[in-house]
Amino acid sequence: MNPLSWTYLAFCALSVGLYWALPSARPRRALLVAATAVWFAWAAWWHVVVALAMATTTWAFSRWIAARDEARRGLPLALGVLSLLGYFFVFRYLALWTGHDPRHGPLPWWAPNPLLAPLGLSFMMFEGIAHLADLYLGRSEVAGSWWSHVCFAFFFPSRVIGPLRRFEPFTADLEASRPPTPDEAAGAIRQIAVGVAKKAVIANPLGAFGFFNLDPVLVANGARVPLALGAVAFWGYLFFDLSGYSDMVIGLGRLFGVTVPPNFDRPYVADTISDYWNRWHMSLSGWVRDYVFTPLAIRWRAWSFGAPAASFTSMVVLGLWHGLELRFLVFGAWHGALLAGYMLYREWAKKKKLAKLLAKNRAWSIAGWCFVALNAVVTHVLFAVPDAATFWRWLSTVAVGR
Repeated sequence: MNPLSWTYLAFCALSVGLYWALPSARPRRALLVAATAVWFAWAAWWHVVVALAMATTTWAFSRWIAARDEARRGLPLALGVLSLLGYFFVFRYLALWTGHDPRHGPLPWWAPNPLLAPLGLSFMMFEGIAHLADLYLGRSEVAGSWWSHVCFAFFFPSRVIGPLRRFEPFTADLEASRPPTPDEAAGAIRQIAVGVAKKAVIANPLGAFGFFNLDPVLVANGARVPLALGAVAFWGYLFFDLSGYSDMVIGLGRLFGVTVPPNFDRPYVADTISDYWNRWHMSLSGWVRDYVFTPLAIRWRAWSFGAPAASFTSMVVLGLWHGLELRFLVFGAWHGALLAGYMLYREWAKKKKLAKLLAKNRAWSIAGWCFVALNAVVTHVLFAVPDAATFWRWLSTVAVGR
């Protein structure tokens, strides 16, 4: 369902109404699972099967990890992570790796059709890995029941593009099953309305302008100014589209009595690359920080460049999460290099009086903001064009007029 459609609005209103009409937490959870199954099946009934299989896989490995002492949890964690990654790669890439062209007939019987992958496949993978890692690290001792994992996976508001959630807070909210007060419900509805306005009124026009001006044909033959304006519009589209959707999800979650974590905190005011990633898609960047950067930084702590190397690696992982393509590798490596460089600069600046004075200077902060904003606009063009070669053509045209 299109989140801006009347069908989706009616579906959400009916789901919330029926949810609170039920007398207790148990039937409410069943209603939520049933509603999400209908929502999944609206696209393809097979999505329900795969999502159920992923929830069952996470539950089985979480029980295995919790049943072992801390010293013996490595094997079930590794197998659990590989299993969840397996769902992701099989459904998203196996059919593509066969070299099959769908215009020339049906897929081989053994190659899963990417269309069978459930909506939000990668988010289910990340949320499952986070739960297994929390059990392994001792941050959680609650493996959860099979039904709780199904409820966690089958929460349609955040299923497509997040925000990423954590298992324990979500299940605690469902257990509490506290309806919102009138003021809380009004605030949630206002937040949903703001999200709809961001997407419909701001993001969609910006996206139409940005995609038009970044079309590969125009990139190859276009002029500098339209290509630059297209990039600015596209970054604006990404921000208002993603943050608008996040507002809708958070508001809808509040109507169900569920707290969904925030995803954006005014990234356009950031004046350092580190601050930008603390404000942009915070649930995703927080996942990468907690489950990629921190373990690597701890493992490499004896190496003087361990933390910057961990930061670079984390951003490469984040880039490739969007797709196994050169343009996403470039995006991750680009931002990883900037974050690693910033970490090294910050350590160097602690020993320099001039650097400390500059850090307090307003002009220095403005210069940092200009760099971060320009970097965000330029690098997110990689998401608007079909390949890295088109991005380099765009960059050379805008930068040097070639």
